[in-house]
Amino acid sequence: MAVLPEMDGVLNTMASRPLGERLGAIDGVMIKTFKKWADQRGYFIEQLKRGDLDDEGRPFLPDQQFAQMSRSLAYARGGNPPELIKAFHWHKRQWDYWDIVQGDARVVLVDLRHDSPTAGRIQSVMIGENAPRMVAIPPLVAHGYQCLSMRDVILNYYVTEPYSAQDPDEGRIAWNDPRIGFDWTIENI
Repeated sequence: MAVLPEMDGVLNTMASRPLGERLGAIDGVMIKTFKKWADQRGYFIEQLKRGDLDDEGRPFLPDQQFAQMSRSLAYARGGNPPELIKAFHWHKRQWDYWDIVQGDARVVLVDLRHDSPTAGRIQSVMIGENAPRMVAIPPLVAHGYQCLSMRDVILNYYVTEPYSAQDPDEGRIAWNDPRIGFDWTIENI
């Protein structure tokens, strides 16, 4: 699916502002940090349940029920930046709820909603084994991720729309689109 004209306007505006001015929280994106119950046998985490709140105290689950649950594996390759970057894609109608259950990743979100108070903003969230949390991604917020270690990343995700090969609710933007201008390098101190 091609980028919508109103999204193209946001992308073009982004290119005229320095990256540092465009970083921060995106309106509607929610993060829920998991509580882990651990003992000598292992651990237990409740991923999602009715009544869950995000880290800011807002209802985390969507009004509509989930339509599909999927899993994706990304092979870690290492390097600086790690070679594997899966970005960016977006949806018109669908909410995504991402949970990385193996490995660690930097999730990068780009607000492409022309009528959003955070249009053009970029948000980066670390999630995975070392940052156990889930991120809720609204429609028209482009998203992708980067593997952060030599460990493969397994992403479980729940969506509010079932996938249809005949009418996919998905568009793509290159990970290195100069209008977004996100710096994927990892700084070593």
